[in-house]
Amino acid sequence: MHGDPGLQPERTTLAWGRTMLALVTVSAIFLRWLPQHGLPILLLFAVSAGAAAAIYFTQRRRYRARSRGIRKENVDADITAVLWTAFAGVVLGGLGVGIVLAG
Repeated sequence: MHGDPGLQPERTTLAWGRTMLALVTVSAIFLRWLPQHGLPILLLFAVSAGAAAAIYFTQRRRYRARSRGIRKENVDADITAVLWTAFAGVVLGGLGVGIVLAG
């Protein structure tokens, strides 16, 4: 392991886990909207579930990279993961507004 007294990789992992849980919850809410708004809701479900799955499947790699970075005292931010998550949020927002306004 590493000697980080603040346990930064663990805190980061917990934050990504909360983000993933929020996306899974939103996916379930979208499925509840299916009878009211129709099949376009499945697109929202796919985007949110896909983003949650991407976080889940990259979490271990991200944790290991941060732990190694702390040991070497050289940690770079995972800008790609943050940008993809932000992009998914913007897409979800845009699609959600579009579907609600169209319905």
